[in-house]
Amino acid sequence: MIRLIKTCLMLVLVSGLAVAALVSELLVFFPDRPGPGEGRRHEVHIAAGSGPRAIAARLNEVGVINGPLRFAWWLRLTGRLPLIQAGQFEVSDNLTPHQLVDQLCGPGLAKGVKVTIPEGFTLRQIGQNLEQAGLFSAQQFLAAATDRDGVTELGLPGPTAEGYLFPNTYYFDPSATPSAVITAMHVTLRDRLSELGKVEEAELKRLVTLASIVQSESRHADEMPIVAGVYTNRLTSPEFPSRLLQADPTVAYGCEPFVRPRAPSCLKYRGVLVRSQLNDGQNPYNTYRHPGLPPGPICAVGLDALKAAHRPADVPYLFFVVGQQGRHVFSRTLAEHQKAVAEYRKRR
Repeated sequence: MIRLIKTCLMLVLVSGLAVAALVSELLVFFPDRPGPGEGRRHEVHIAAGSGPRAIAARLNEVGVINGPLRFAWWLRLTGRLPLIQAGQFEVSDNLTPHQLVDQLCGPGLAKGVKVTIPEGFTLRQIGQNLEQAGLFSAQQFLAAATDRDGVTELGLPGPTAEGYLFPNTYYFDPSATPSAVITAMHVTLRDRLSELGKVEEAELKRLVTLASIVQSESRHADEMPIVAGVYTNRLTSPEFPSRLLQADPTVAYGCEPFVRPRAPSCLKYRGVLVRSQLNDGQNPYNTYRHPGLPPGPICAVGLDALKAAHRPADVPYLFFVVGQQGRHVFSRTLAEHQKAVAEYRKRR
């Protein structure tokens, strides 16, 4: 018994020393260790709202740091993350972490054309914003975003870039091409995905598609995991054998002009769904008629929606309807849902 106690104490002591050594390395030695290069200058873009892992991944990618994991942990411990600015920076590859963060906390390079892409925007809406900013026409952007060869080069698992461009505030060079803008927005999505942990490439399409439906259904971050949980239940629960998601936003997306095949009912779509569109099985995105997830994402997804789709809430609900102030009323049974729908119609 005494020997066991001594062994346990020794393990605690060794663990404590290891933790102390790690903290000492991160806070004492690591911050003043020069970068991996010899002073070459590199441009790096820090997207608005980037977390420590995304920033470290971007700096590692351009070659100005070694060990993104250590840098991310150090950034968390220093408390300087909120001071880092979004924008384009030019930094040397031989700077210490201290010097590097000092530069990232200051003004960046000339920022170029500012464009804000809100969460939930489709490719068509993104193109309109880029056109309004004076970069190029919405038609040019849409042509590039739906070009199969260009999409394949980016390694996207779908026929278009829909859903794989991160909504954010960007500063683009005035001479930027549609392809360059698409690449920058997709790289930002990859950066933000790194904050979720490891996402397998085979899982990317399912994750982003589910996140895009959640994004379209809810604007409240706290209920997004519940919405994701409802759709996950519809896809997997024995209590919902039809596997029909019955999501209005997917039907509406199927009526976008560039979606093929073109469903007959979409010729009369004017922004409000009617019964003929909900019944049209020729719309490939009609989740009232086709079980499972739709063929691909339906809009640009923010980090909250991605997190919700990555970790849906474990809830008993199978239904929801809009309630007060744009929030939702969730129900376990069809009877409960019909009552909530009746209340919704009464308010309308």
